[in-house]
Amino acid sequence: MADPARWTDAEMRKLAARGVLKVDLLGTRGAMQVTCDEVAAMAAVIALSGALPADLLKPETLKRKPNEPV
Repeated sequence: MADPARWTDAEMRKLAARGVLKVDLLGTRGAMQVTCDEVAAMAAVIALSGALPADLLKPETLKRKPNEPV
């Protein structure tokens, strides 16, 4: 797991916004230019915002069942 003291709240939101803007403005090309830090910051902002149900934020959610769509 990433170090929670990695960024300040403002830095995390700025990184997340940069990643979102790249995808929003440039589409697929922008998605290819998003950095790992921007992806991690976007994931953190989504999780911290409460946008995802708590039952989906469990390790077993990563396991796919046979023939389950992605």
